[in-house]
Amino acid sequence: MTRRASTPPRRRPGARNQRFLLGLATALLVGACATATRVGGSDSFPLDPREELSGPFPTGVERGWKALQEGDPARAEDAFRGAARDNPGLAAQIGTVEAQVLAGRPRDALPTCDRLLASGEPTSALLSACGEARARSGNAVGALTLYRRAAARAPGRAGLGKRAEELRIAASDSLVASARAAAGKESWEEARSDITRALEIAPESPAVHACAGDIDAASGDKEKALRRYREAIDLGARDPEVMAKAGDLALELNDPETAVSLFDGLAKEDPRFEPRAEEARLAFRVANWPAPERRAARMPKLTRASAATLAWWMYPEIREARVANGVIASDAVARRDSRALTRAVALGLLDVDRDTHLSNPDGSLSIPAAARFLLRLLIVVTPANREVPCLGTMRRAPRAAAEAVEAAHRCDLLVSAAGPSVTGADFTRALDQVRSLASAAETPDAE
Repeated sequence: MTRRASTPPRRRPGARNQRFLLGLATALLVGACATATRVGGSDSFPLDPREELSGPFPTGVERGWKALQEGDPARAEDAFRGAARDNPGLAAQIGTVEAQVLAGRPRDALPTCDRLLASGEPTSALLSACGEARARSGNAVGALTLYRRAAARAPGRAGLGKRAEELRIAASDSLVASARAAAGKESWEEARSDITRALEIAPESPAVHACAGDIDAASGDKEKALRRYREAIDLGARDPEVMAKAGDLALELNDPETAVSLFDGLAKEDPRFEPRAEEARLAFRVANWPAPERRAARMPKLTRASAATLAWWMYPEIREARVANGVIASDAVARRDSRALTRAVALGLLDVDRDTHLSNPDGSLSIPAAARFLLRLLIVVTPANREVPCLGTMRRAPRAAAEAVEAAHRCDLLVSAAGPSVTGADFTRALDQVRSLASAAETPDAE
């Protein structure tokens, strides 16, 4: 007897469809929770705290992010804190930091930032949030570091790069202020450290280079200070104060060419700098003189012998003038500068003690002695048929100190001299003025 094959029982279509739909819904739900959050497209702080992280995320994170976008940081912080209680993931903590910063409490976020930044590779959202927390807490330098990292992780976001640039300027300004404060306390190591970091952050800033120059000058490194000032000027600093500082240092460091360039430029814009420009031009001229005359022109306290040396060098007429005075200075004979000194004595430019026959060549040239020297020289080099208006009919320099000084001032001689004696620069300028007055001397009107 042949047996018929058994046929499996037919399933009801309704039950099969229900099981398929239930499985499909479950798969979609699980897939949605497990997928990493898509970049939300925010260009700058705050960023979606879920970015670069994989879910699932508590619903409180979505509510918190929505509240941040709506400008309600208090509601956002509550939502993120609730989410953190359910699932203490990174997204909820980043969101809490963003909410605290936007609520005006950036310092509250700093401990969380320190912990999260030290625990692993941070996301762009965490870097920008903690960068903003530092920035709004007054730490622009620390904020710059984090924002640069955030911008590097998300190079397509111009907002992060723009904020990093803003913080770069703020960080540079902060370091300059800190460096100046440290310099004010003569904490030179701290000052140099801060200004070096500022130069690294903003190497294109004239103001930072000028501040570095101030610190180097104050700490005694004047050559480096001049380089810093020149760098600031090359970068576009047109601040007269910076240029004048550079010019003064150039003169002090025997770089008259630089000083002339700086002070001539300043004098074109402001006539008050003309005396400094004249001083620089004189220094440039003196730099090419023989060593004895150069030393004399740079003396802070000119000696009587050095005054004679300068006059001998600048006035060939002294060497050729006829001498009628038979006065001899016994202390001038055996010196290297004896020719200049004895000729100055013979022409009456320097007085000699009548009792001792000493000219005191190494003594300081006093203001009255310098006045008499210059007035007598002016009379010697002015042609006999000419008159110098400031001298009038004077043919002999006054012996009285007060009269000599008054006459010298009337002729604009020694106008910059101060103190009991004159400097080499003062006397050299006065010798130039003597030349100018003699050249402009007038022929008296015939009666």
